[in-house]
Amino acid sequence: MALSRILPLSLALAALVPAAAQAAPPTKRTFDGSQAIERMEAADTNHDGTVTRTELVTYRNGEWQRLDRNGDGYFSADDLPRFLRDRWNGDKLKQMRDTYDRNRDGRISRAEFTSGPTPAFDMADANHDNRVTQAELKAALAAVRN
Repeated sequence: MALSRILPLSLALAALVPAAAQAAPPTKRTFDGSQAIERMEAADTNHDGTVTRTELVTYRNGEWQRLDRNGDGYFSADDLPRFLRDRWNGDKLKQMRDTYDRNRDGRISRAEFTSGPTPAFDMADANHDNRVTQAELKAALAAVRN
């Protein structure tokens, strides 16, 4: 008897889930800088709660292989999996090229990436001492989200 009540309810819920999913408009994910600020915590290699500019550059060097998947010394559309290559001209990757591609050849070299601008770090480093504390990170994250 309990099964006879549960089965129709579960079927009704199953029918509602696809309708609810279709009714919600798709959300477009935008780049607001918060991802870069959140990733800065990973650069704190000595785990003292503060990220120095030197730690950030060291972190970038370690991240290079993740970007340059084909090992040619550049981050370009060729490094993206085929199903993501259409994103090369999307907002996030275009902004990345605008920031790091100093010679404007349409790709980012290791040197351009590792020694390039540090906009998130610069924004978070409120007192300009080349160190970003947890308090500065939280304040920067709040600022970009508002």
